Amino acid sequence: MTKLLNWWKELDPSIKALVLIAIICLIGIILRWEYVISGIKKGFNFYNGNAD
Repeated sequence: MTKLLNWWKELDPSIKALVLIAIICLIGIILRWEYVISGIKKGFNFYNGNAD
């Protein structure tokens, strides 16, 4: 744990922000998984010529 905290303290502030944004995005994807998958399916169906 100490190793992780030291690594975090040594990071540039902009990299810290990117890491936090990535974590927030991953949490959002996990919470809205069904919606994300349905959007991906619609996208593939559109490009296959099977639009709604």
